[in-house]
This record gives sequence, C-alpha cells and structure tokens, in this order.
Amino acid sequence: MKSAVLVGTCCLVLGGFAAGALAQDNGNAYSDVEVLLEKSETTITKQPLVYPEGRQAQVTSLVITLAPGEAVKEHMHPIPLYGYILDGELTITYEKEAPLTFKKGEAFIEAVNTWHFGKNTGTVPTRILAVFMGAKDLPNVIRPPE
Repeated sequence: MKSAVLVGTCCLVLGGFAAGALAQDNGNAYSDVEVLLEKSETTITKQPLVYPEGRQAQVTSLVITLAPGEAVKEHMHPIPLYGYILDGELTITYEKEAPLTFKKGEAFIEAVNTWHFGKNTGTVPTRILAVFMGAKDLPNVIRPPE
C-alpha cells in the first residue's frame, strides 16, 4: 500500500497525467485538478528526459528559500529534477544557454549535467519545490571543485 501511495504521489508531482486522466482513480473522483507540468519529455534546455538505469530509484524533495538577490552557487544535477516556484521569481543561468526566469506557479524539468546557477531576481523571498528523481548512490547535486 505504501508503494502505491508513493508511486501515485510521484506521478501527481511530476505532472505525468493529463487533467482528464486524473478525474478518476480507482473509482474516486477528484473535484479539482490543476496540471502543473503536462507530460514533459525534455528538460528546460531541450535535453531528452532520461532516468538513471541499473540502480534503485530514490526520490528526494526539498523546499529551497532564497532571499531577494540571493544566488545558489554554480552546480549541476546528474539526475532529473522537477522544480516548481511556490513564491517569488528565480532566474537560472546556464553555461551554454540564455538565462531563463520562472515565476510563482511555474514548473520545469531542470537541465541535466549542465553547469548552472539560480538567483532570486525578484523583490520577495523565492520558495522552490525541488523534487530530485535520482538513484541510490548518485548525488542530487554536483559542485565544481574549489
């Protein structure tokens, strides 16, 4: 039962179902559904979405808060990451792509194996729901050597 709940929760968080598909679940109707991300097959930098193979799946979720002007140091993710802006505004700058800005209510699949950093470019605290779709013994974040 716990596995079914975990799988169902992950599917909802990842936005893997259309709103119509969510209307029925084992005979239980949802009264209201808001799709946050509709069946994404690529990252925000157009990379194909691929999960790590040959390892036990591992999901980690965090809420990250950044003060106005605060930045997260350069890093990369070797695994897929779902992001959702709960409050505020976040601008992500990539090594080979134009910066992208996300505002409250926007969802995205982060670039994989691409150096980047995020900065709160708004005037209020930014809160980000980050869901790492990783695997056992793989880090969620890699930072460059100092």
